[in-house]
Amino acid sequence: MDYDVAVIGNDEAAFEMLCLSAASKRRTLAILPESRHSAWLVGQGLRRLISDLLVDRTAQRQAMYEHAGTPKLLQTLIRRAFVEEISEHVQMLENIGVDVMLGEARFIGSRDLMVSLGVSCSRETVKARHLVIGTGVRQTAMHRPLGLMPFHRPESLFTGRHLPDTACVVGGGDVGAGLSALISLFGVETRHVARHDNESVMHELAGAAGVQIGYHPAEVGLSQFGAPFTKLHADVVDCRRCVGFTDHLSLDTINVEPDENGQLWCASNFETWCSGVFGIGDVVGFSPDTALHPSIQAERVMSSITRSVPRPHLMNSFVRAATAG
Repeated sequence: MDYDVAVIGNDEAAFEMLCLSAASKRRTLAILPESRHSAWLVGQGLRRLISDLLVDRTAQRQAMYEHAGTPKLLQTLIRRAFVEEISEHVQMLENIGVDVMLGEARFIGSRDLMVSLGVSCSRETVKARHLVIGTGVRQTAMHRPLGLMPFHRPESLFTGRHLPDTACVVGGGDVGAGLSALISLFGVETRHVARHDNESVMHELAGAAGVQIGYHPAEVGLSQFGAPFTKLHADVVDCRRCVGFTDHLSLDTINVEPDENGQLWCASNFETWCSGVFGIGDVVGFSPDTALHPSIQAERVMSSITRSVPRPHLMNSFVRAATAG
C-alpha cells in the first residue's frame, strides 16, 4: 500500500496534518495507536468524561462510588471516553477521505524516496513518500522526589482496590487537572499543584469539581519537606515529566535517534535526519518552533512536502499541448 503522506499518532498536530494533507488531494493514511494515547488525547477524553459527570447527579455518583469498586469503575469510564473520542476522530478523517488504520506502527526502512512501515493491524507493508510522526508525549513521574515525599505514576490511582481518601496531583497540565477533577468527583479530597501560566478549561472543570488548586506546593499544604500535609504519605501523584511515545517505532532503522526523553530532533521545517520523515507537535523537543500552534506546525510541514514534489518542466507542458493539438 503506497501513500503520499502517512501520519503516525493521535496528537493534536497529527490531526491538523491529516486535515491539511487530505485538503491538498494527496493520498493520506492515518495510523492511530490503540493504546499509546498522547497527553493531548488523554486530556480530550478526560474533559469529555468530567463534563458528563459534572452534569450527573451527586447521588448517582455516590452510589457508583459505594457499590462498583471505584478504581476499576474509573478505568472503565476512562476507556469508554477514549473510545468515543477516537471514534469521532476516525469518523471525521474518513469523511474527508483519509484512510485510517488502528494499530501500532514500526519503521522497517527507507529506500528509493519511500519510507516503509509495518502496522500491527495489517499484514501488508505500508509505504509513504512523506511520513509525519505525531505520537505526542505521555506524563510520568520525575526521577527525583519533592523533599521527603515519594511520588507515584498517574496510573497508580487505578491499580489498588480503593481510591485514596486524600491525594495531591503535581503538574501535568490538562492531564493532571483532569485526573484531579475525576477523583474529586468520586469523593477524594484532592489538591492540584498547577502553573500560573497554564490556566485552561480543564482547570475550570477541576475547580468546579471541588479541587483545591495552588500554584506552589505550599499553597495546597505540600511543603518542601512534606510536614504540613502528612495525611498524604504515598498518595502524591506526579505528572510533571513528559516522555515522547517513540520507543516502539524502531527509529534506528531509518537512522533517527530520539533524545533521552524520547523526543525528536528536527530542523526548522520539522524534518528529522531521515529525508521525508517529519516530527510534529509535542513529540518534537529542544526547538523554539515547538511553541508554535499545532496548525502552524502542520502548515510548515505541508509547505515542505509541497516544495519537495517534483513538478513537470515548462517545456514538457508545451510538448503535451502541441501533441494534443
